[in-house]
Amino acid sequence: MIFEASYWPDQPEQPETSQLLFKRKVIMKQKTARILAYAVVALGAGQAATAADQSQMMSNCNSYAAHHLHISTSDIASLSYQGQRVDGTHAVNGSTTSGQTFQCSFNRGGTHVVNWYHSGGISSGGAVDESQMLSSCNTYAAHHLHVSPSEIASLSYEGQRVDGTHAVNGSAASGQTFQCSFDRTGTRVVHWYHSAPTDCPADVSEADRYRYPDCN
Repeated sequence: MIFEASYWPDQPEQPETSQLLFKRKVIMKQKTARILAYAVVALGAGQAATAADQSQMMSNCNSYAAHHLHISTSDIASLSYQGQRVDGTHAVNGSTTSGQTFQCSFNRGGTHVVNWYHSGGISSGGAVDESQMLSSCNTYAAHHLHVSPSEIASLSYEGQRVDGTHAVNGSAASGQTFQCSFDRTGTRVVHWYHSAPTDCPADVSEADRYRYPDCN
């Protein structure tokens, strides 16, 4: 009886399979190389945009500081981008030729100033007089807290807000704290806050409110 062979050891498909695997490896390497190249290009573009944003923020802060300090932009001595905070805002620090320091805080997009601070120093260009505000707040606080000016323990100028008003914080010998908010020119108090006296009763009845006006 004759049997026909159903299996041949030398199959022609084997060499073709090896070639296909080799081609696939080559294609995968080419794709990987292209992806890495695109990533490098994208990363470079992102860094360039960030650098441009920083430059724009410093330029805006230069103009903003000059305007609020009542000086020329040429009087801005230095500017430096400090980075992005946890809340998303950006900080740009700077100083003037007269020695004042300042900081512009920009929104998350870096498009506009959302907070502004500058240190002490009186400019001949019409800047506000911090010493005058401290003196005025001392008198104002003593009058409204019904104490002697000598009982005002501390006063400190905290800077100018975005809306242009100025803040002076202080405390009395009794432990009360307060804040005088001055107008943009620093000539008058536009808002006043103080904490409750330390000797306020735990519960002030309606009948006794006139005896403890500051505890209401």
